[in-house]
Amino acid sequence: MACDPNLLRKLQSARELPTLPAVLMPLLRYLERPLDSQDMHEIVKLIAKDESLAARCLQIANSPLFSCSREVESIQAAVVALGLERIHQIAVSCSFLKLLPSMSDVSPSVFWAHSLGCALVAREFATRIGFPDPGKAYAAGLLHDVGIIALLSTAPEEFAKSLRLARSERMALHEAEQKELGIDHEEAGKIIAQVWHLPSDIREVIAHHHTPEKAAESHALVSIVGFSDLLCRLNGIGYGFTEEHQTNFAEEPAFSSLAGQFAALQPFDLARFTFETEGVLEEVRAVVTQVYGTVQ
Repeated sequence: MACDPNLLRKLQSARELPTLPAVLMPLLRYLERPLDSQDMHEIVKLIAKDESLAARCLQIANSPLFSCSREVESIQAAVVALGLERIHQIAVSCSFLKLLPSMSDVSPSVFWAHSLGCALVAREFATRIGFPDPGKAYAAGLLHDVGIIALLSTAPEEFAKSLRLARSERMALHEAEQKELGIDHEEAGKIIAQVWHLPSDIREVIAHHHTPEKAAESHALVSIVGFSDLLCRLNGIGYGFTEEHQTNFAEEPAFSSLAGQFAALQPFDLARFTFETEGVLEEVRAVVTQVYGTVQ
C-alpha cells in the first residue's frame, strides 16, 4: 500500500506534530557530556523549572525501580541518593511522558512501559557488552518509537486500524502499519526526529531500530536498541499484546552485527541475560502501575 500524500504532508508540517517539552532537549544535550563535566546544580535547576516534571521525577525516584533506602523529598536529595546519571535519566523519561497523547486503542501507560523497558534493557545491555555510552543507549531506547506519536497525531484513525490488525494477527506493529498506512513508525519517526532536530545518532535509532542493517551510521547504538526493543516485545512489554514471533536472538541482524564489534559477545550468555531482563521488566510494570494506576 502506498502512503497517502496528505499524511506525508502532515508529518512534514511542524504545525501538525506535538511540541517537544521545553526541558527535553537541554536534558538530552546534557546526556552528550561526559559525566564528570555535568553540573548537578544545573540539572536540578532545569528540572525544578517545571513543577509537574519535578513531582513526577520524585514519584519515580521513590518507586521500586530505584529502591532508595529512604524517601527522597527534593530533586537535589534524589541526585545524592541515586546519582546524577540516574536522576538525569529519570528526568528525560518524565519529560518524554508529556508527549504521550490520549489514545482510544492503547493506553499511554502501555506505550510508556515499552519505551521505558526498552531504555532500561538497552542501558543494561550496552553496559554488559562494553558500549562506551550506556546513557545514550538509555535515551535512544526511550525515544525509539516517537514515530508512533507522529502517526497518532496525524492519522489517529488509520493508526488505530494498524494496531487492531497487529493485535488480531499478533504481528509486529510496524508490519501492520505498512499494510494499513503504507508507512511505518520508523519512517514517520525519521521525519519527526528531523523536525525536532534530535541528535543524529538518536535519529538513526528512530529510523532504523527494526532495520539496523540500513543504518548509515551509529550501527552499534541502532543495534543495541533494536535488540532491546525485540526482547521487550517478546517478553510482554510491547503494545498491549504479545507477538507470535519465533526467533533465535543470536541470529537476529541486530545481535549478529554487535557480535562482530564487541568481544564480550563472544560468547555471551544470552539465555541468562534474557532471564535477568524479565526482572527489569517486572520492575517497569511496577513503576508504570504506580504512575498510571495500571498497565492496560
